[in-house]
Amino acid sequence: MKTKRADFASAFLRGRMVVAGGLGHQPSVLDTVEAFHPQKRKWERLAPMAMPRCSASSIVIRDRLLVVGGVNQVPSSAHEILYVKEEECL
Repeated sequence: MKTKRADFASAFLRGRMVVAGGLGHQPSVLDTVEAFHPQKRKWERLAPMAMPRCSASSIVIRDRLLVVGGVNQVPSSAHEILYVKEEECL
């Protein structure tokens, strides 16, 4: 991963392992999203989440990664839907 993180949401989506949010090393809550492409053996940054969050759950529904719950240092939305476009990870 390009950004060190713990306590992140993850799922396998469109042939890639996607990680979202988590707790950074400072510690700080992250909004960053990255995908690992196994064939290229490479991590790539994707568009960030609207709100940072850690301790969230995730599930893939209809080619979208749904990140639910989690905590942040400020009030935030209870969910986010992340859509990984094919061209983002080619």
